[in-house]
Amino acid sequence: MPTPTLTQSIVITLIQCLLVVIFVFVVVPLTVFAERKVLGHLQQRLGSTRVASGHVGFSGWMNRRMWKMGRVPVLSYWRGIPGLVGDVLKLILKEDIMPAKADKFVFFLAPSISMVAAIIVFAAISFVPGTFFTLPAWFPFVGGLPVSGGIADINVGLLWILGVATVGVYGIVLAGWSSNSKYPLLGGLRSAAQMVSYEVPLALSLLAPVVLSASLNFGEMAARMATGMPAWALVPQVIGFLLYFTCGFAETNRLPFDMPEAENELVAGFHTEYSGMKFGLFYLAEYINMTVVSALASAFFLGGPWLLPFGLQGLLNPYLPGFLSWFGEPHAIFFVAKIIFLLFTYIWVRGTIPRYRYDQIMAVGWKYLIPVALVNLLLAAAIRCFAV
Repeated sequence: MPTPTLTQSIVITLIQCLLVVIFVFVVVPLTVFAERKVLGHLQQRLGSTRVASGHVGFSGWMNRRMWKMGRVPVLSYWRGIPGLVGDVLKLILKEDIMPAKADKFVFFLAPSISMVAAIIVFAAISFVPGTFFTLPAWFPFVGGLPVSGGIADINVGLLWILGVATVGVYGIVLAGWSSNSKYPLLGGLRSAAQMVSYEVPLALSLLAPVVLSASLNFGEMAARMATGMPAWALVPQVIGFLLYFTCGFAETNRLPFDMPEAENELVAGFHTEYSGMKFGLFYLAEYINMTVVSALASAFFLGGPWLLPFGLQGLLNPYLPGFLSWFGEPHAIFFVAKIIFLLFTYIWVRGTIPRYRYDQIMAVGWKYLIPVALVNLLLAAAIRCFAV
């Protein structure tokens, strides 16, 4: 296969960026829709699980179609999608209001920071090692060339992900400060304290895979954690996963760690004064960050594009018969399926666990998660030293 020219490499990179953006903006709306449906069933709220048929106009036509779809077992899940369509249109068409005494430039910039930081993280995430697919020969200019499973193969990919993701907190803090209102300011300060606190155990939990795999490259780390670990490495992986995913809830401001928003205390927290698509950017950034957390948990603990989690794939592969060899190979569909499962877990936890008090949140992070993460890191280091 010929080596692509610089121009062809740029075109292929743009194609990869487009695929990632499409993936993000397909998964995020479906997650919002799934959240309404799952919470509707968990809490017996009929608004998202049934559709009123008395509406007129376009929404009435959609509702009647949805109601007929409800008679089909699989298609019945899509009842309620007119509500999602209506909310998207509302965000786009709603009047954009800005407080008179707000810092206008920072007020405008804050949601953009959160949104851009959330999307850029995907530059270092690899969906599948090696070639994702090869462009057909008839494709103009780059036909016959491979498209890799990630945008950029960065040697220090994990540092890139953690560094860029941390920038998102600036958007939240600046939003609270620039609104020139007490409730957004309190929400922004809470978010800064909470995210800084939980960054420590989150980073420590991710250091366990770094120590075990001896790499900071996203693809290499995922491959070694899935197929190159001894059986006793299962323990630090399971503990690390539980630590990381718990911190992920706090980092994305989701229940039971949603103190920056806390509707019954701070109205809506840092984005109280935002409306229209400025609020929509914060909303999208939260769900994109949930997808990022799920992708990292999937790659470093649940086997990523390999089928089995916690390094069990490497133990099983030697015993797979030939006709099941497909299940011993990496596939992007396994990676995406694990992301979807973890997003469902986010929704499930929101519908079942109440919110912590603020002092409890700080106590959980500093008194419990950090010590456990340090012990887990020492255990991973011991396994790396004596067994790997």
